[in-house]
Amino acid sequence: MKPAQNANASPRGPVTMHDVAARAGVSRATVSKYFNDREGLKADTLARIEQACRELEYVPDPHAVSLVRGRSRVVGVILPVVNEPFFAEALRAIEEKAKALGMDVIIQCSYNDPAEEAAALMTMRSMKVAGVILTAVASQANLALLRRLEQEMRIVYMDSYVHEDCNYVMNDNRQSMAMLTRYLLGRGHKPAYLGAPPVAHPSPGERLAGYLEAMAEAGVQAHVVPASTQPSWDFEAYAFRHVLDWLASGAGKRAGITALACGTDRLAIGAMSACRRFGLEPGKDLAIVGHDDLPISAYLYPPLTTFRQDVAAIGVAAMECLQAQLDGTDATPYRKRFTGGLVPRDSA
Repeated sequence: MKPAQNANASPRGPVTMHDVAARAGVSRATVSKYFNDREGLKADTLARIEQACRELEYVPDPHAVSLVRGRSRVVGVILPVVNEPFFAEALRAIEEKAKALGMDVIIQCSYNDPAEEAAALMTMRSMKVAGVILTAVASQANLALLRRLEQEMRIVYMDSYVHEDCNYVMNDNRQSMAMLTRYLLGRGHKPAYLGAPPVAHPSPGERLAGYLEAMAEAGVQAHVVPASTQPSWDFEAYAFRHVLDWLASGAGKRAGITALACGTDRLAIGAMSACRRFGLEPGKDLAIVGHDDLPISAYLYPPLTTFRQDVAAIGVAAMECLQAQLDGTDATPYRKRFTGGLVPRDSA
């Protein structure tokens, strides 16, 4: 004869709602109600279930809870990469804000592949997440899918989007690059411009527009370093190759170029290496500025003049956009661009 199980005994294997119910002396349905809709449960019942959860170290499956509620307190984040400093800092801000709001974060990577992005979006949809923070792949391949999903849940685009009629949070790229260009012009330089590979939209085009705007404003002929249109996250190698070719061509020297404005700090790092390979000293023979103020930028030789984005504010704003939708307090388009500040150093 099989002995009866002691309700206070520790269960074997993963703890389930049945185990919590047995420990608390209530039905499984009551435990399920506790996690999904506590209205109507007596105070002593709530206390017994809470104590049972603590004793058993039970945490409900957020996916199962979302199926019951129809919508979860989980936020999906889909990024092209996670080792890029901008995304790492933004993700930290997102997670801190989500924690303050009592929400959890699930992260997936698209690796700049439209198929991977689509798969990640469908995974988030199946989990009935509260919303998705997406840095979109610079491709129209998923436009129709995104349009459909935007009718089912709130999607906020961070730093990159595929259509303008959307919720987005990002740096004011045109303003920031214009500021850097005006800084160089104000120091008597004639700057050329090196843009990033096409891995995001619209930031590369916006930063180029900021450079062109400042040059036109000053009445100085713009000069853009020729570069490949192939997508690549290897910004340093991309810049090294193209700047070295540009220097070897003599085009910059003939145009009287004395400075180089780079679309990102990582591009500036590659450009500085190309200068040294060519026999030039960055900051002396060619002034160089970047964009983003990576932690390493202050420790380069020479330290890099750059622009610091308010990345934390961008991450927090993305969460606030989703929270407004979840609470039903705001269904209007959420579009915010943030300014930052110039960080002058020895490279320019």
